[in-house]
Amino acid sequence: MNVKVFRLNSGEEILARFEEKETTWLLKDPAILVPVGKGQIGLMPWMMYTKAAKGIEISKSFVPFTIEPLEELKSQYDASLNTGLVTPSKTANQSKLKLTTE
Repeated sequence: MNVKVFRLNSGEEILARFEEKETTWLLKDPAILVPVGKGQIGLMPWMMYTKAAKGIEISKSFVPFTIEPLEELKSQYDASLNTGLVTPSKTANQSKLKLTTE
């Protein structure tokens, strides 16, 4: 299953495995991206007090765009599922990031 970053209308950025449906995204194992200082981003399970890890449907109208994560972020995500807040070992160089919409 593929992994993408979902930017929500609320401003939250969610990294998740997903299944695209006609009018919704089914997000599985969602993790929220949390700034932790010094140019680093942490991952924390999104809505960890619920069963969202099994899957939560979000209306496409609530997602202005999705984008592919950097490979190092995806690797950290894969390694951190269900372990709480995780800080990547490297910082992302912002000059390499490109914003695209689908």
